Amino acid sequence: MTDFSNIKGVLFDLNGIITDSWLYHSKSWRQVAESIGIQWSSKLEEAIKGRDRIDSLNAILKSGGMENRYSEQEKEAFADKKNDIYQQMLEIMNPKDILPGIHDFLAELRQNDYQMIIASASANAPKEIKKLDLEDYFPLIVDLKEIKHNKPAPDVYLKAAEMLNLDVDQCIGIDDGIVGVESINAANVVSIGIGDPKVLSMADINFTSTKDLTLTNIRQNWPK
Repeated sequence: MTDFSNIKGVLFDLNGIITDSWLYHSKSWRQVAESIGIQWSSKLEEAIKGRDRIDSLNAILKSGGMENRYSEQEKEAFADKKNDIYQQMLEIMNPKDILPGIHDFLAELRQNDYQMIIASASANAPKEIKKLDLEDYFPLIVDLKEIKHNKPAPDVYLKAAEMLNLDVDQCIGIDDGIVGVESINAANVVSIGIGDPKVLSMADINFTSTKDLTLTNIRQNWPK
């Protein structure tokens, strides 16, 4: 395990870490799921967290035993429908939607010369960062068109480290989803899971809230 003093960059998931846009994603997917007769549940919601659009849709269809019922074209239409609903919800997003403690943490990272980048599974990340007025902190966002596989594959976090010109052992990754933490771990980056530590037990460091994100807390909980 790399030493904390070696860390130079922080790779951020977006939904559930910077802002709770996951609430908008969840509501959008729920509308799509229920429109095709699939019952929504907290288990299903957790299963799709951090996945891209098509992976999320496939997981939803599988939960209802419908994974082979629709053509790829029909699946794309469902995914587009979800995105249309989400885009409407996104219009009301503003800096008040930034999660507790995040502004202070970003300021602390900047003050201590850490590099930062968004490594999100969402193609909407640039629009969300603009809505949140955080473009100054995040001029760099991984373009999903430049990676082959989305989370839980390591590609998005590997690309993030590459864009910062850092080795993976110089980075920390922060995510709130199972597939996101798996993605960080697969990239051999030190992982911080935000949320229920039982759900995110595979993370190297666990915090229950974004309010816990400080350099002191990370240093104190650094894996031995």
